[in-house]
Amino acid sequence: MRPDNAPLDGPALTTAISDAMAGLYARHYGHERATASTYINDNVVVCILEDILSAKEDAQIAAGHSGAVIDERVAFQTDTEDQFTREVERLTRRRVVAFMSANQTTPGIACELFYLDAAPIEPSPEASAA
Repeated sequence: MRPDNAPLDGPALTTAISDAMAGLYARHYGHERATASTYINDNVVVCILEDILSAKEDAQIAAGHSGAVIDERVAFQTDTEDQFTREVERLTRRRVVAFMSANQTTPGIACELFYLDAAPIEPSPEASAA
C-alpha cells in the first residue's frame, strides 16, 4: 500500500493526470464526456483528450464556424494554463517548464503537452509534516 504522500508512478501517475485533465475540462466546459489518455516519456507528458466539444461548440462547427471554436479554445488554454500546469506539477512532483496545447474540431480532440524540469520538486517541510 502506498503512503498518502508517496509519489505516484507508472499507470497510477498517468491515470491521475488523465483524471485531472478530464476534470478540468468538465469544470470549464460543463460536460463530463471528455476522456483522456496520458503518456510520459522522460521529461515529456502528453495528454490526449477525446470528445471534448460542448453542445454549443458542436452547433458552431455545424454552422461552419470551426475557426471560432479553435480561437475560443486557444483563449481558454491561455486563461487556464496555470491550473493545468499546477495539476501536472502536483502529480509528477516536477516543475513544468513549458506547456503547449492544440485542438482539432473534427474529431473533437485536444492534446496537452507538458515539458518537465529534470529534477523533482522538493516537498515543502509543511507537506512532510502533514
